[in-house]
Amino acid sequence: MRRLCTLALVGAMSAAWADEAPEAPTTSALWLNLGALTYHPNQSQGYNENNSGLGLEYRFKPDTSVMVGSFYNSVYRDTQYAAVNWQPIALGDWKLGLAMGVMNGYPAVENGGYFVAALPMASYEGKRFGVNLSLIPSVAQIDGALVVQVKFRLF
Repeated sequence: MRRLCTLALVGAMSAAWADEAPEAPTTSALWLNLGALTYHPNQSQGYNENNSGLGLEYRFKPDTSVMVGSFYNSVYRDTQYAAVNWQPIALGDWKLGLAMGVMNGYPAVENGGYFVAALPMASYEGKRFGVNLSLIPSVAQIDGALVVQVKFRLF
C-alpha cells in the first residue's frame, strides 16, 4: 500500500513540479521517456518495480503520438516497444486515451516474443516536463500494475 501511495503521489506531484502551464495544443513535440516505476498489487511475486529504460515519444497531433523504446521489465527481462498513443479526451491539463502497439520480453506471453497490447494511458505535458500514467490489467497469467513514466521535452 505504501508503494501505491508513493506512485500516486509522484504522479500527482509531477504536474505541480512542472512549474508552468502546458502550452496550447501543438502539432509537434519530441519527448525523451525514462523507463518507469511500477506498483504490482501482487507483491508476493518479487517483481522488479524500477523499470529503467529510454524511449522517444513524438506528438504529431494534439491527441496522437507515437512511442518507441526499451526498458528492463518487471520480470527482469529487456523489453522493446512501439505504440500509437491516442488520447481524444482532455480533462484540464490531462489527456486520456489508449496506447496500442507491440512489445516483447515477457516469457508468459508468446514465449517472450512480440505481442499486441492496448493499455489505458493518461498524460500530463508541460512546457518541458511530462508524465504518462498507465494501468496494466490482470489477465490470465499476467499480474496487473500501475505504471508511472517521467518524460522530458526535447523540442
